[in-house]
Amino acid sequence: MKLAFISDIHGNLPALTAVLKDIEDQQPDDIYCLGDLVNFAGWDNEVIDLIRKLDITCIQGNHDEGIGYHRHDFQFSYSNDAQKHFGHLSIQRVNKIISEEHRRFLSELPFMLQLEFRFPFHHVKLAMVHGSISSNNEYVQKDTPDEYLLEMLDSINADVLLIGHTHVPYHKAIFCEEENRKIYRHVINVGSVGKSKSGSTDGSYCIVQIHSNADLTTPESVQVQFRHVPYDTKQVIAKIKAEGLPDAYDDYLNNNQKS
Repeated sequence: MKLAFISDIHGNLPALTAVLKDIEDQQPDDIYCLGDLVNFAGWDNEVIDLIRKLDITCIQGNHDEGIGYHRHDFQFSYSNDAQKHFGHLSIQRVNKIISEEHRRFLSELPFMLQLEFRFPFHHVKLAMVHGSISSNNEYVQKDTPDEYLLEMLDSINADVLLIGHTHVPYHKAIFCEEENRKIYRHVINVGSVGKSKSGSTDGSYCIVQIHSNADLTTPESVQVQFRHVPYDTKQVIAKIKAEGLPDAYDDYLNNNQKS
């Protein structure tokens, strides 16, 4: 089974279009989105239209929740006061331009999705959340202690946990013992399509492969590939300016494009 996971699009249609083209080339069996479709780059309605047109299964991110419930302020990350100001102005703009159909779509997205793959001699359980299993605002970083990650996996009876929210991709294979079996369980941050924080603005996503003979006894039982896809960041800067938003992210987009 070959699955593609995307997250944190943030209204960035050029990035989403480029990533979806790359996903098409990889020919996965299915695509899942871990939330934050809206708020940042300006193509909020268009991103939702495309996700719905392609029937991509989504869960709800913190920005989807905030806009879905017409909140004028909610938690989001920023690096300085200028970006914080941008964020509040962007929330106001999205609340004005989002269609009521799309707002309802965002408000009705589920918090968590779970999949179970049953093979002849074993099974593998996957869970998808935006931030963590308890909050779509919690940041689960790469250096989060393994003990805490295993507690989350145990509490939802999952072997593989897929998350977003931090905009930084990573994969941790965690050794543990379960019913006298030595196995590896996995936490995967799938990265960000539209607002990367990993040193480049390239849209990032991941491909996860689980084979029918995967029994979790080795780290390689779950194979993860991170893919990074360039897109036209100058188009995004122009769109942000056309929407009347300030230039708080101009240097971010330009500098990351060069790195």
